Amino acid sequence: MFRLPKHRLAVATLVACGIPVVIGCTHSDTASSAPKPNNSTAAASSAASSVARVTVVSPLKKRLIRTVEQPGTIEPIEQTPIHAKVTGYVSKVHVDLGDRVKTGDVLLEIAIPEYEQELKQKQALVAQSKAETSQADARVKVAEAAVRSAEALVVEAKAGLERSTAELERADTELSRLELLFADQAITEKVLEESKAGQRAAAAAVAEAQARIASSEAVVEEKRAGIEQAQADVQAASSRTDVALADEARLRAIHDYTKITSPFDGIVTMRNADTGHFVQPGKGASDKPLVHLSRTDVVRVYVEVPEIDASLISNECDAVIQIPALGSKIEGKVSRSSWQLNPSTRTLRAAIDLPNADSKLRPGLYVLAVLTVADKSDALVIPKSSLVMKEGKPGVYVVDPKSTLVWQSITTGINSGAEIEVLAGLTGSESLIASNVSAYREGQVVEIISQPSR
Repeated sequence: MFRLPKHRLAVATLVACGIPVVIGCTHSDTASSAPKPNNSTAAASSAASSVARVTVVSPLKKRLIRTVEQPGTIEPIEQTPIHAKVTGYVSKVHVDLGDRVKTGDVLLEIAIPEYEQELKQKQALVAQSKAETSQADARVKVAEAAVRSAEALVVEAKAGLERSTAELERADTELSRLELLFADQAITEKVLEESKAGQRAAAAAVAEAQARIASSEAVVEEKRAGIEQAQADVQAASSRTDVALADEARLRAIHDYTKITSPFDGIVTMRNADTGHFVQPGKGASDKPLVHLSRTDVVRVYVEVPEIDASLISNECDAVIQIPALGSKIEGKVSRSSWQLNPSTRTLRAAIDLPNADSKLRPGLYVLAVLTVADKSDALVIPKSSLVMKEGKPGVYVVDPKSTLVWQSITTGINSGAEIEVLAGLTGSESLIASNVSAYREGQVVEIISQPSR
C-alpha cells in the first residue's frame, strides 16, 4: 500500500486544520505543485454518478394463463368390496385375481342346507294355500248358484200366487152371482154351498202361494249368507297365501344371497375366499371382503387443489395429466369437485375422469395434473418482478417524463407466476422498473438504459 512520508503527512494535517504553512520548493516536491481539478467539474461528475441506470418494461396486452400443478393418483371410477350377506360355507369360487367380469356374473356360491329345506317347506305351504283359495272360490260359485236357484223359486212362487189370486177372484165373483140366484130361488142350496167351498179353496191356495214366496225368499237369504261365508273363506285363504308367499320370498331372497354376483363390469383386484371357507355377513369396512372389484373402463384422477386456487376451480377446467410411468400425457377436463375444502389440509378435491377402454391407465399410478384455472386472451400484463407492495397494496414504479420514479397503485387480476394481470391503474404506455424494485425509492431520478423485448 502507498504511504505518505512523515513530513508530507504533517503538512497535510496542518492544511486540513486551516493553518497556513510555507513550503519550500525543491525538486522532490515538483509533483505536489501540479494544478488541481476545478470544483464544479467534480460536482457534476459526482451527480452524474448518483443517477441510477435502470431497465424498464411497458405493460403488454397478451393471453395470460394461470395453471395449478399438483400430484395425483389414478383411481377406479367405481370399486367395491364384496361381502357375504348370509352365514354359510363357500361351495364354489368362480373367479380369481385379475379376472374380468360382467354385470350379473356369479363370483362365488355359498351353501346353506337348512335354508334350502325351509324354502321347500314354504313353497309347499304356498301351494297348499293356493289350493285352499281355489276351493273357497269354488264354494263362492256354488253359493251363488244356490242363490240363483232360490231366487227362481221365489219367482215361481210369485207366479203361483198370481194364479191363486185370479182363481180366488173368479170364485168370489161366482159366489156372489150364485148368492143372488139362490136369493131368487133359481138354484139349490147345494149349488151355493159348492160355490162357497170353491171360494174357500181358492183363498187357501192364495195363502199357500204367499207362504211359498216367504219360504223361497228365506232360502234366498240363506244362500246369500252362504255366499258371504264363502267369500270370507276366500279372503282368509288369500291371506294365508300372502303370508306363505311372503315367507317364501324372504327365504328365496336369502337363498339368492347364496349366489354372489358382480354389480358392474370390472376386474377382480383381490380374492380372499376359497372353497370350504366359513363366511358370515360383513359388519363394516374393516372386515376382509371375499373379493374386491374395480371398474376401470373409466378412471378418475383426484387432485388436491390448494386453498389459494380453490375458488378458481370449476367443472370443465382444462387439465393435462402427465403419467411419468408411461411417459405420456393425456388431456382432459375437471369433471367435478368437492366444492367444500378439507379443513385439515385446506385443499379442494377435484376429479378428472379419463376414458380407459384400452386399460392402459391402471389404478394406483402416480400422475402430475396441470389444471388451467384462468385463461384470458387480452389481459394487460406486467412482469411479477415489477410489482412493488406498499402497506399491503400492490403497485409499480413508473418513470415519469422527468426521469423520476413515481409509485402507482394498481389492481391485479390473474397471476400466472411470472406475470400478473393489471385490471386498473395502468394504461399500457407507462415505463416500469423491470426488476430489483426493492433497490429503488419513490422520487429517485433514474436513467433508462434498456427496455427488454417480451
